[in-house]
Amino acid sequence: MSRKTISVAIVDDSDNWCQQAEAMLNESPYTCSITTYDAYQSALNGIAQASPDLLIVELGIRQGNGMEFIRKMRLTQPELLMLAFSHQDEQLYAERALRVGAHGYVMKGSPPELFQSALERILNGELFVSPPIEAKILRSVAGSGLISDEPDPEKLLSNRELEVFVKIGQGASSREIAQQLALSIKTIETHRAHIKRKLNTPTASALVHCATEWVETTQPA
Repeated sequence: MSRKTISVAIVDDSDNWCQQAEAMLNESPYTCSITTYDAYQSALNGIAQASPDLLIVELGIRQGNGMEFIRKMRLTQPELLMLAFSHQDEQLYAERALRVGAHGYVMKGSPPELFQSALERILNGELFVSPPIEAKILRSVAGSGLISDEPDPEKLLSNRELEVFVKIGQGASSREIAQQLALSIKTIETHRAHIKRKLNTPTASALVHCATEWVETTQPA
């Protein structure tokens, strides 16, 4: 039986991960025509012309916003299948990626079998996340009618605010967060102010306590 041919675009600024993704694609049951991009803007331009069958995108490219990139692709090419293949923590970002238009999420470093499963499911018109995240999403849906007095960072914060909130909970200072996210300290302080307001944490120490407790609860070692 001849193998089905698909065209794939990979968006990642790491040559190493691009090569690993290409290797896994070549181990799949498909014959893959692969194009790579190292920035979101070049991908937007190139994909608009090439119209690939599948887009594999890293959310954490330093220059740009991965979630916003997926949202734009969904608006401009609604038929395009998209897999987030990212180093970003799936506990925080898998569900968000699905909400903005991705069809699946696989963390870098996962077993190749998981990547192959995601590829197969997505190309068959289904959604894919790892089993633990699928269970988490189902629990969230099942409990969506429950009333809670505690503010939920995942629901209240933007993608960037959640990223900053997590890093606060991990003990990073504003300067360290700014360096890690390639943003100015002023921008980080603005995000901190918005987070404090949204989560009703009136002081810096209250914010750190809230973030630390949330990270310890939601991201077990």
